[in-house]
This record gives sequence, C-alpha cells and structure tokens, in this order.
Amino acid sequence: MTTARAINKQKRRERILAEARMVIARQGFDALKLRDLADMSGVTVPTIYNLIGNKEEVLKALMMGAFADFESEMEKQPPAPASELPVIMVKTLIRMISRNEEFYRATGLASERVENEPGKPENYGFKRVPLRALAGDLCRRALEEGLLKGDIESESLVEQIMAQYLIAFRDWVHQIITLADLEILSLRGFYIPLAADATDSFRAQLVMQLKALRPSSDTRE
Repeated sequence: MTTARAINKQKRRERILAEARMVIARQGFDALKLRDLADMSGVTVPTIYNLIGNKEEVLKALMMGAFADFESEMEKQPPAPASELPVIMVKTLIRMISRNEEFYRATGLASERVENEPGKPENYGFKRVPLRALAGDLCRRALEEGLLKGDIESESLVEQIMAQYLIAFRDWVHQIITLADLEILSLRGFYIPLAADATDSFRAQLVMQLKALRPSSDTRE
C-alpha cells in the first residue's frame, strides 16, 4: 500500500523534474542550477539530491521519463502487422518530439556531452532508447510472419536500425536537418536494413516505401 509520505515524495520529484524541463527547454542544460531549481520547486538542494541526485542525474531522470512516455504511447497502439510497425514507431516518436522540440533538442545536446565524458557507460542516455527493444521485437515478428529470411541475425539488423536513427537524431539536435527529415531518415533506417534480409515480396514493398520518401533537406543526400 502506498503511504502518504511516498506519494508526497513522488509529487515533489515530479515538480522538480517539471521545473527542470522548462529551464532546459527555454535556456539549455547549462542554465540548470540546482540551487535555482530548488527555489523554483519549493524544496531544498539536499532534497533534490535525495529524490533524484546531481545535475547529471536530473538529466538522466528526464530522459528516462521521456522513454517511459514513448513506451506508454506505443502500448496504446492497436495491434498491427510487423510491416506497419516502423511507421507506427517513428510517427509516435516524431509526435512526441514535436510537442516540445526545444526540450528534446536541449536534452539531446546535454546527453551527447555527458555520454562523451571519459568513463561513461556505453548504454548511458539516448543510447538506451526503448526503440532498440521495439526494433528487436519488430525483427522477431517479421521473421515469424515470413517477411524476413533469417539469413542475417536480428541483432545485426537492430544495430543498423539504431545506428541510422541515432545519426539522424544527432543531426536534428544540431539543427542540420528538420523534424520532417528526422522522420524520413528514421524510416529509411528501418527499411534499408530490413530489405537486406527481406523475402522477395516484402523487399519489393520496402523498395516502394523507400522511393516514396523525399527529404526536404539536401544535407544527407
């Protein structure tokens, strides 16, 4: 049974993260100061440390929250064949990002910097996106549905999908491409690896979908 104390702690944590999200969206990660965050949230700095941690942990908590939101959005989707999952996943991601582009861009920049610090685990931050698990499920289901031959290991296909998505996401974060281009390039990142192991009929379908994608930016061409 959840106690009143636990509920109050959770509410304070959510309030802290909400304020941090606004600061990062409006001013960037460097503008986030724990003392200022404490004042805005109506708590003390030690409370932030107790409930979340240091500034880096606040960033990580925000990212984990975004990942949880994405998983929640995906769980709301009606059942669909594996062939339709790339569009569902990518459009869900883009819809979420479009609600607060400033926050996702600023958080992406901060995550990139933190990930590149010496000694940082390979699975930190945006490298842990739940898209990886969903892509693995996609490959498994595509194999079960007879869309893939199974000549290429699913893990290899997932790594290629994720590599293409992360490159596109980084380009969007640095404003090299638009959000519309991020959607298109993310879909390409699914279709091309899948086509490498697709059955003839599924490959023909993927080729048609690839031809229909038209990026607005010339940067990645």
